[in-house]
Amino acid sequence: MVDKEKIESLFRELETYLKEIIQLSRLTEKEYLSDSRNIYSGRYLLQISIETCINIGNHIISRETLGVPKDYSDTFKIMNNNHIISETLLEKLILMTRFRNRLVHLYWDIDDKLVLEIMKNDYNDLTKYRTAVLEYLKKKSRD
Repeated sequence: MVDKEKIESLFRELETYLKEIIQLSRLTEKEYLSDSRNIYSGRYLLQISIETCINIGNHIISRETLGVPKDYSDTFKIMNNNHIISETLLEKLILMTRFRNRLVHLYWDIDDKLVLEIMKNDYNDLTKYRTAVLEYLKKKSRD
């Protein structure tokens, strides 16, 4: 059974990260790129936001015995196969997972303009993920 308190706690953390991402995304490109604290904050906030979504997915998959993910992208594939997230959201989350891997493993070769673009344009995908998971949990509690 899914630990709803754990999921709620992770979503509270995600909300905190998203608020910070939104603040950074309001900066102009020049403002963002001119301060290394902005750059490193943006990178880290994206990384931990994506990891939080992965952790939420892995918790649900484990507790609902939906499968065993082979990698982080597979977490979202299993969620899609079990009708927790849509195909459109799956594609976006896979791209985010790849970007997370780049942030972690190729950190010296990051395009910080791209980081800012992602924060400005794609943070809402994480909100959509939250909505999809909560809808799934609500439906499960009614069944």
